[in-house]
Amino acid sequence: MKRQWKKWLGIVLASSVLAGCATQPGGAESLTADSGQQNRTEAGGASGSGTEPQQSPSGISGRGTEQQPLQGQTGASGSGAEPQQILAEERLYWDRENDGSYEALQHFSQQLMLENMETENPLLSPVSAYLALGMVGMGAQGETAREFQDLMGNNMPAVSQKLMERYPREQEGMTLTIANSAWVDQQLSPDEQWIADMEKIFLGEGYRGILSSQKTTDQINEWCNENTRGLVPKMLEEPLDSGTRLAVLDAIYFKGDWNFPFDASDTDMRPFTREDGTRLDVDTMSMYEENQRCLHSALGEGVLLPYQGGEFAYVAILPQEGTLVRDLYRQLTPEALSELVESEDQVLCNLRLPKYEVSFDRKLNESLQAMGLVRAFDEELADFSGLGKTEQGNPLCINLVKQKAVFRVDEKGTEAAAVTLVAMQECAALVEPVPRDLFFDRPFVYMILDLETQVPLFVGIMDDPS
Repeated sequence: MKRQWKKWLGIVLASSVLAGCATQPGGAESLTADSGQQNRTEAGGASGSGTEPQQSPSGISGRGTEQQPLQGQTGASGSGAEPQQILAEERLYWDRENDGSYEALQHFSQQLMLENMETENPLLSPVSAYLALGMVGMGAQGETAREFQDLMGNNMPAVSQKLMERYPREQEGMTLTIANSAWVDQQLSPDEQWIADMEKIFLGEGYRGILSSQKTTDQINEWCNENTRGLVPKMLEEPLDSGTRLAVLDAIYFKGDWNFPFDASDTDMRPFTREDGTRLDVDTMSMYEENQRCLHSALGEGVLLPYQGGEFAYVAILPQEGTLVRDLYRQLTPEALSELVESEDQVLCNLRLPKYEVSFDRKLNESLQAMGLVRAFDEELADFSGLGKTEQGNPLCINLVKQKAVFRVDEKGTEAAAVTLVAMQECAALVEPVPRDLFFDRPFVYMILDLETQVPLFVGIMDDPS
């Protein structure tokens, strides 16, 4: 029987890959199928030795001997447990068509920074976080799904797909890439609808292996390094928890040259005053421009520096004298930001802007919970039944959301990257009961009882078992 391969996790998985992952303490096998080969027999081609897959230029694992379907919710998990059934009426459906409103993403962006701006030099990629959370959100059900929709907008799938269509591009003077991947533990059978959503909406790559192994950790770090062009070379310092069954990652990379670059000869050490009044000298770029795109509103004033191509720009906003910068940001709602950008006026401007490089490494669990995503982290309340099921039939919940980001500004332009990781662990289906002590260490009654008639066939009293 022939089956069409999907580009991503597909619905195929070599049984030898599973065997290889089970016998070796590491290594996730790529599940990316060859998009050029539309049909294969189930006896055709995946890596069959359990060794490190040979990657072709398209990222496809080396071919092996035998394949069998990657089981989803509709198939057996391999443990003999009954598949978890999701009734249609239990699903909370997303709006997959309306990609015209970015309002929820805009508010999500502001909220996320509001929750993470108290540290020094905070930096986040809201788009990266939105896409990574969106991937697991597609598998949420019931009230858990409702929390995702309240936070990210009911049209999150359409917006995410639009982002994946709109943003990745490379042209002279500007590069923007977005990559998504899902790393599936061998003890999780992903839901086939979720697989299809990952392929269609997020253009994700799929890998399967032992997520808690050092080798998979190294592979994840290598994926992050490659997809951020070295700006985020390592996402994980140590392997994921042994209970982790799914990890999804989004990586975003941007490099843009200024439309009008700064002259390096005008860069000099100049004073910068912190909010506590202390002053320090920092590398500061200068530009004297006749038609500088300046901004002004009641919140403060700023500058808009376009990158080559004109579709993206760097915006810097200076608060009014006496206003703390975080107080400015609290008022910088999407509506206020729109008003500020629309205030653009091209004027003669003597601009000074520090050169800088900042990095940020932040666990986002608590901030997302404060934003309303509560059930997703709760072992008893989380409902991600749309993602798939584990061999033991236990539910999944989020145990880690983490982002690393880097941002560089110099005379030529800007380079930035971020990776967001969402890790999901297997939760116990029920709280394990505390055992009751029952010691037959004194005389007791015993019998052989017919359970249907409750008639004892034999009955006795044990006084002395010696």
